[in-house]
Amino acid sequence: MRERGLLRGVSGKLWAVLKHLAQAGPERQVAKHWLLKPAGAMNRGFRADNQIHFSSYENYQRIDVQGQSFLWPKSFPREFALNILAELFVADHPHQYLCGATPLAADDVVLDIGACEGSFAAYVAARCREVVCVEPSPAMCALIPRLFALRQLPAPRVLQCLLGAGSGLAHFYDDASNPAASRIVDHASDGAYPVPVRTLDEVAEALERKPTFIKCDAEGAEPMIFAGGARFLRRHHPRLAITTYHNDGDYRAMFDLLRSFDYQVEGKGLLYSPERSTLRVQMIHAWA
Repeated sequence: MRERGLLRGVSGKLWAVLKHLAQAGPERQVAKHWLLKPAGAMNRGFRADNQIHFSSYENYQRIDVQGQSFLWPKSFPREFALNILAELFVADHPHQYLCGATPLAADDVVLDIGACEGSFAAYVAARCREVVCVEPSPAMCALIPRLFALRQLPAPRVLQCLLGAGSGLAHFYDDASNPAASRIVDHASDGAYPVPVRTLDEVAEALERKPTFIKCDAEGAEPMIFAGGARFLRRHHPRLAITTYHNDGDYRAMFDLLRSFDYQVEGKGLLYSPERSTLRVQMIHAWA
């Protein structure tokens, strides 16, 4: 049985690679070397190559690596937390935001959309001018300033809201077992709560210092978020590093949208989706 399962897994990945190579869309332009750089292998390499210390801090779990401290809810699985740290520290990780044409500069104003526990925001805070976090979860919004205080960084501005194609109200569900997978739901359900929805145009134009770098990981809401920022993006062209692996078609939608805003774009990383036997482009980077 185990052998048959392994064979199905291998054949599914092979079929996904063949489909990817045969398509004519922008996904095909992604460098083929990403087929040899799966995120899982890089995550394991990060854990093997680093001394990682776990401890408690107030009501959170604390992880120290390479002289830096990070916090997560105690319910957050350690494996997922270590994967997030690999994405931050491994330069050629397919989920790395700061690479190629989207590096970080000392005078950047960073807008972190989907800040979650604030690991990325804290990681870049000492390397840029200012960080503004956008996060819908009250629990995560409370954690972010605690992390900055632990690292002796000035508290960032935290906007508790969702971003979308238009303003309004949405319901958000906190996933206690994995806060990084918390998400918008269609209607009020057990545990879901209303959160205001703003547009990227509204948020950016209200800030005294306009974002020059935008990081976004929003569980599949990325096309709607950036459709709601057309005015700001066309006018200011901040550098963008955006996840595109949550849904089939997200990369192509983001590719077409950002090209219409006169961006140059590049895809990075190829993530295998076993339930569909497809490869999804992991991230899109854009610059003017």
